[in-house]
Amino acid sequence: MKALVLKGRGHIEYISKDIPSLSDEHGVLLRPILVSPCTSDVHTIWQGSPKRENLTLGHECVAEVAYTGSDVKDFKAGDVVAVPALTPDWSHPDADTNPGHAGVNFSGHMLGKSIDGAFQEVFYMPHADKNLAHIPEGVSLEQALMCADVVTTGFTAAEEAGIKEAYTVAVFGIGAIGLAAIMAAKLYGAGKIFAVGSRPENVRIAQELGAEVINYKTCRCELPDGMHPMSNSTGSQAVNYILAHTGTKGADAVLICGGNDYTFPQAVDVCRYGTGIVSNVMYYGADTDTPAGDIDGIIIPKFSIGRGMSGKTLKFSLAKGGRKRMEYLLGLCRDKKINPEIFITRRYEGLESVERAIYDMKNREAIKIAVKI
Repeated sequence: MKALVLKGRGHIEYISKDIPSLSDEHGVLLRPILVSPCTSDVHTIWQGSPKRENLTLGHECVAEVAYTGSDVKDFKAGDVVAVPALTPDWSHPDADTNPGHAGVNFSGHMLGKSIDGAFQEVFYMPHADKNLAHIPEGVSLEQALMCADVVTTGFTAAEEAGIKEAYTVAVFGIGAIGLAAIMAAKLYGAGKIFAVGSRPENVRIAQELGAEVINYKTCRCELPDGMHPMSNSTGSQAVNYILAHTGTKGADAVLICGGNDYTFPQAVDVCRYGTGIVSNVMYYGADTDTPAGDIDGIIIPKFSIGRGMSGKTLKFSLAKGGRKRMEYLLGLCRDKKINPEIFITRRYEGLESVERAIYDMKNREAIKIAVKI
């Protein structure tokens, strides 16, 4: 069968592989129907730590069940299912309390990381009854595809920030995950949502979702009178704008869904003293070759952290996964509370198109791409 694999840093290639075997009776074999390359695939290819030889990529997928193990009770051959990007190892005793990292760090992020992913003709999924989800009637395959990773990640950012009614929220990065975070913030009752980004199509969708978009490239705003210059550690005009338009209080919840190494100090700068939460779901490209004793780190501005006494909470989260999570998000689609299909701005057909779609994501030529296999 054909598979798109990681050959080395910055190098992907289609190769022929044997059809996988059913490793455990709690697992299933799946045929991908609809897949989407992710910025995480881009990170894995060009920035990630070394992976095993010829690892098949891909972790956003809607698939058809091809074969089930004898222990699988809730799924049968021919079922079309949503495959979450995060598939915890439910056999580990820590799985119920720490599903994403049970036993081994990032153990829940198996697909396309430690086991072969969805960018091949048939792939294996363990713990099917606890990981896969049936797609409710009225939910499109593209909606289900977006729920697999993008929606759950954006919603995780909002949920970890504890967004409540009338909260002021700031979202940094309005790629697909940031847009999903805006969607979640609105659903959970945010009163005001600032969104920092610049790509025109993303700006349009963010505004339609109810956010006030701050274009960090063109925004011009002075730091409010009376605020110490160190309140804005990076000199960002977007930070000035948020502080000016919140009466210098900042945001109750700050969601980091994209940006660069300067985004984190900006988020800390605009986070409200005493009760504010910075919720990060963005991937930072760590330099694994940093010598021992040196720090490849994230900047935390001392002034805005109150020299360590600001009362601000910082959270760094892996997206939530598993069957129950997918059922919750798919239910929101079914009940027409969200429609993540709007994130898909480009569509291709054929497994041979996945490589092209990955480069499109690398070059930011689409918000999200759906590839029909």
